Amino acid sequence: MDTIRWTTPVNPKPPIGNAPAQPGVQPGMPGETYRLALLLPFLTNQMEGNAVPEKSRLALQFYAGAKIALEEISQTENINLVVNVYDTQINDADFLQLLNDARLNRSDVFIGPVRNSHLSAMSSWTKQHHKILVSPESPTSELTAQNPDFIQTNPSLRAHCEAITQYVLAKHGADAVTLVCKEREADRLPYFHQANALPGSRRFSELIVPDATANFDKIDLRPYLKAGRTSVFILPTWASQDFVMAFLRKLRTAKGNYDVEVYGMPQWASYESIEPEYFRTLNVHISSASYIDYSAPEVRVFQQKFYDATGTIPDDDGFNGYDVTLYVGRMLRRYGLSFPFRVQAEPMEGLHNTFRFQRIFNNGAIDDGFNTPDYLENTHVHILKFEQYGFVPAE
Repeated sequence: MDTIRWTTPVNPKPPIGNAPAQPGVQPGMPGETYRLALLLPFLTNQMEGNAVPEKSRLALQFYAGAKIALEEISQTENINLVVNVYDTQINDADFLQLLNDARLNRSDVFIGPVRNSHLSAMSSWTKQHHKILVSPESPTSELTAQNPDFIQTNPSLRAHCEAITQYVLAKHGADAVTLVCKEREADRLPYFHQANALPGSRRFSELIVPDATANFDKIDLRPYLKAGRTSVFILPTWASQDFVMAFLRKLRTAKGNYDVEVYGMPQWASYESIEPEYFRTLNVHISSASYIDYSAPEVRVFQQKFYDATGTIPDDDGFNGYDVTLYVGRMLRRYGLSFPFRVQAEPMEGLHNTFRFQRIFNNGAIDDGFNTPDYLENTHVHILKFEQYGFVPAE
């Protein structure tokens, strides 16, 4: 639905770093042309007159952020990009029809789509056609296999659990930790135990309650409290705000003078029915794939550029579109179409995301440098702590 062409800049600046090229990796050539495709759900078939569908907000924000990144790339990187933008719509049938577009096959790198069913079909298509696919939204860990050109920028649940575990164990012993969840969420607990599988380490305690549990009135939390030390509770739950509130209410009553910390999921930051006082007094932490420092000068510059271009302020999707597109453009300039082989060694601090990629093996294979990974995942996760006015990076 849109094509953008960027020309070679007059005064290019260096890309991400200056590490030498590696054996087997073809570096990008100055002035090289690459074709980039953005696949986003603009939902143009749902428009009524000039009214923009509310569900297209993600696409509009991401695209606006991506355009700002492309403008920056055109000014700082010695690279030519031909960018095609596609509306993936929402129905699977419409998306599968898009895969038959002859112009689509001419693209080298794809950013998107965001819907899991679309992403699954796209990952199979790009693997078959030897294309690079960058997933900017989905955190799902098992969409593809044996696909080293699949790059997932949003950390999976496994990465969140590992980050929480590493942070907690850096401050507390494993015997102070209790995992709390409903029965239907128990399949998440092995992620924590696997991250805690160090020689001699004690296994985390578990408190698994029936799915129908509406409150903790009949559950005694005192056996899980540790005298003279901090007791840690981890809740890998996000579907039920009421369940989280019931636990926090019970813990606040039961803890007395004991010190406690509670760790939860990213969705807790948007909970509206939980009073901030519970988060503060119980030392609530959450994991998060992103954190935006709105006081940073570069963030304010981006916000102004976004407002000048769109008349609106950027949300998380706008920042994400900027970070992902800027990273892909810089990596193309540096390494050409071989860049998936180099993302593990090329971290980037974005405005919204921090990119630190790992080769992921869902079948438990050891990464010996020769095995083909199932995909590449950004595994960097922030740990945020609730302070007086909201969640901020924990120390």
